Amino acid sequence: MHPTFKQMMNEVVAYGSCCECGSCVLVCPHNVIDYIDGKPKQVAKATLPFDYCGISEGIGCDCCAQVCPRLGDREHHLIPKFFANENVPYRDVFGPYRRIVAARSTLPEVLERCEDGGVVTTILVWGLRSGRFDGAVVSATDATKPCQPYPKAITTPEEAVAAASSWYTYCPNNLALADAEKMGLERVAFVGVPCQVTPVRKMQLVDPSFLDNGRKKEKIIEKQRHFLKGFGERVALAIGLLCSEVFDFRELMHETIEGKLGIPLSEVRQFNVKGKIQIFKKSGELVEYPLRAAQETARPECHHCADFSAELADISCGGVGATGWTITIIRTTLGEEVFSTLEREGLVTTRPMSEFENSMKVLRRLARKQRQRVPIPPGKSESWIRPAEFAAPARES
Repeated sequence: MHPTFKQMMNEVVAYGSCCECGSCVLVCPHNVIDYIDGKPKQVAKATLPFDYCGISEGIGCDCCAQVCPRLGDREHHLIPKFFANENVPYRDVFGPYRRIVAARSTLPEVLERCEDGGVVTTILVWGLRSGRFDGAVVSATDATKPCQPYPKAITTPEEAVAAASSWYTYCPNNLALADAEKMGLERVAFVGVPCQVTPVRKMQLVDPSFLDNGRKKEKIIEKQRHFLKGFGERVALAIGLLCSEVFDFRELMHETIEGKLGIPLSEVRQFNVKGKIQIFKKSGELVEYPLRAAQETARPECHHCADFSAELADISCGGVGATGWTITIIRTTLGEEVFSTLEREGLVTTRPMSEFENSMKVLRRLARKQRQRVPIPPGKSESWIRPAEFAAPARES
């Protein structure tokens, strides 16, 4: 049985676990839903219920529900499928991996802009320069809306460098895959947080045969198959960003940074989280704000995510517990090939994780904590949310 549009709208959107990735809107072949105020909304006919899709109820579709990261298979269900043909030697609480290192870019233009070690940007620069990728999907900003990221398909190394750094507010990167298609990009490096990597893998792994239910013309089946599979087929490399939660843009940026701290967003050069919120001003001044206070502005939707380390990515990256270095988890054969090329060409330097013991402790602690925090939705079992070895500890009555 495949998940349905009605289930998605009730068990995810109405329930409150929708992560706002926009993937359902991306793959909708019939313009039934649109991305409005960060959520999918039924726009085919205003007089119809929010959870009604005439195509789903009629000839059948439900492409949207197949890619939702909060419906159907979760990450721990997808891992055996995705890694089925991979000889992955290690598995830890942060998922399967081939090796893990601390890495740092050697490119001056990247180091000038990057947040930690610049590994993600270096992969993009190398891939775009070498022709390995003809484009990439990233979060970018522009001068008209400082500190507010938006999803963008890029094609040049210069654009990759300009998009370096994170802003820790949500950006629906998956939606930029539509722009990549319009631009004719066929080998795209996708950069996203775990709840954005998961839909990409669902697109790639889903069997579209259910679309042929005997009630449709072939051209309708082909249209639905194209929307369901086509965007994922363009992704040539998935780079995951370690993420425990992101903050509400209005509450953190406008109410806290501009309001409480009196810092105009136009003066902010960079943003980071290292046990505290670090705000780097263009003047060179560093302003710090307690992380615990900032966490009051965290999106509640993030607490439905059990995947801290983007376990389905080819390469997962983050500055967890490290300053000036990127903790880099190489998971797949493809990820190993790409990263080894960077090393061989001298584009990154690496250090063993034995020199970053604290980073390993923090990585494991956050990965375990994230698996245990997810609430069990009505009608679901704990095993649907997380594997038995990461079951939440029993609470005393």
